[in-house]
Amino acid sequence: MPTRSLLERLESLCNVDVDDVNLDVIKSLPFTAHNQTSNQFIIADELLKPEHEEFLEDIVQKYGKEGWERVSNVASTRLCARNVPYLSGRVLLQSSPRHVNDPEAIIENCHAIAQAFEEAGVPRDRFAIKIPFSGAGAYASRQLNAEGIRTLATAVFSLEQAIAASQANCLFISPYYNEIAAHLNPSLRPDVQDPALEHPMSARIIHILETYARAYKDTGKEQPIMVIASHFNNAEILAMAEIGCQHITIRSHNLKELMETPDVLPPVAATKPKHPYAELATPERLKVLSTLDPLSGSNWDGNRASMETDYMSDGGAKLDQYIKQDALVSKRLQDAIDLFLDAENKIKVAIEKKISEKGLN
Repeated sequence: MPTRSLLERLESLCNVDVDDVNLDVIKSLPFTAHNQTSNQFIIADELLKPEHEEFLEDIVQKYGKEGWERVSNVASTRLCARNVPYLSGRVLLQSSPRHVNDPEAIIENCHAIAQAFEEAGVPRDRFAIKIPFSGAGAYASRQLNAEGIRTLATAVFSLEQAIAASQANCLFISPYYNEIAAHLNPSLRPDVQDPALEHPMSARIIHILETYARAYKDTGKEQPIMVIASHFNNAEILAMAEIGCQHITIRSHNLKELMETPDVLPPVAATKPKHPYAELATPERLKVLSTLDPLSGSNWDGNRASMETDYMSDGGAKLDQYIKQDALVSKRLQDAIDLFLDAENKIKVAIEKKISEKGLN
């Protein structure tokens, strides 16, 4: 009998999402993936491939007079729309990082993305929009969720951002297990043997999950579903299932490695929970992390952020105040914004070049 892969083990414990818009990647999986996530970096990588030149040319010809952003929205949503039949959940695009500090601009941008999804035949219950979680992002998310445009809080590095995501009624939340800088500079990657216990971000993931579970128990209000992102290797990805993350979104190269690695690990009795938070419990060996926060170092006083703090007040100013005061979170959020801005600018330049060539400007 063939040995199942590590990817199949992972899917038996939690929900595997694909952090890529490439249809071949999604179709290659040995099961139906749940959600497809993306960002400007992923979209640029796919959209600007030579094999998509005719696809992009056709969209530019039809929508070029409406500007590069309209072309980008149409092209990006159509790339995602191809994937919907091969997923059980949603396809996700990210709002523009240019508007990270302007809630009205974020809302307008998300309305445009939602319109493009609907034009591509993707109904609201099959897509969501990722929003980098500044104070403005949180404030905009609350309005969008109230309108039925569901959002994911992304570039999350702290419990404070996670609480704001709950207050904004986000459907999903994506903390980054590893910072963007560590992807660009391998020397910054944590050198640990047991990521679930030793990685400095593990404690914050547990803090978020425990806070959400307590809030659900106390209020009955649904909390954002964890879609943990930004991993380097199999050990980190498998650690997310042990910690209790409900979804793990995985880049294509990691998916390939997991598919090609036989599951020879000892069997476990754990199964997927029926509800994200109703019966969530931190594993016994990881409970020590509930009382630690390695990323705060000696500055942490042992007190967690409270769900009672209103991070939505004054347009999200309370959350922005926290982010500004926390050097680690502000740097990691800005690093993510910078990466996405760079990728978005590559899309803009490529589209504007085609618009100019066709005399549509």
